Amino acid sequence: MVILIKWFVLTHVDSIEAGILASNFARLAIMNAAIRPDERLEPLYKILLELGYFIKRGDIYMRTGKLPPDRGDPIVANVIDNIIVPYLLGNSFELNTTLLHSFTYLFQEVRIRVASEILPWGGLTLVYGFLPCGFSSELSAQAGRDLVISDDFQDVLDVESERLSLLPIFSAPLTSYLAPAAFIAVEPTTDLSLLQSKYGKFDTAIVCHRLSNIESLRNISREIIYIYVKGVLGELATLMSKAVGLEQPPTCEELSTKYGGQIVENDESVCITDFR
Repeated sequence: MVILIKWFVLTHVDSIEAGILASNFARLAIMNAAIRPDERLEPLYKILLELGYFIKRGDIYMRTGKLPPDRGDPIVANVIDNIIVPYLLGNSFELNTTLLHSFTYLFQEVRIRVASEILPWGGLTLVYGFLPCGFSSELSAQAGRDLVISDDFQDVLDVESERLSLLPIFSAPLTSYLAPAAFIAVEPTTDLSLLQSKYGKFDTAIVCHRLSNIESLRNISREIIYIYVKGVLGELATLMSKAVGLEQPPTCEELSTKYGGQIVENDESVCITDFR
């Protein structure tokens, strides 16, 4: 089982790398033997450096001999070319709702991990912020949770509502990864007072790679699970989130120091903190 999980994670990372290298930005970048990039694009060049395609000497990025994959994920490439690059350069761009929703599939391994390894069975769960991680039906299928999914990005939630409408709503065996719990609500708001007045006290609130007021969430939920995504995927998530107007997500350590949470899992790909 451990070998299988490691294989899945490595394959997932390779898929993300292939998607990055499929972007027009990366293709143009790696054509240079040496380049002093526009400082605004430094976050993306640092990702290419982490992936081994450049080394840095002073402010010069020098190409290594690493060869890019043959093909990659168009969703990752399009997010970089059509959202992140224009954002970093200060250019206007169109918020493609379908693309933003599709980006959330990259976090499926994180979602399954939380639903199957962290959460006990049953209870009313608030997903406080659908972007960037896309927590949804895995929580109901694998942890038996009734869900309230909240975010201010109504167009993205509309796409998720359409997806959920295609899933069965009847009870299903625990081996099913499709059937959600009997109740899933989608709320186009992050107003905690409105959510509390409508649904009462939540058993769990989930916040993934996103700035949130833990103390305010404690008033409406018995438990808060905070997920911070690490590595290249986390860096892409942060850049995408900033591009759509969200703030820099705090690390687990920063939140634990401030609010006294307990870090329950911490490895090279993700950190998970539990606040009670």
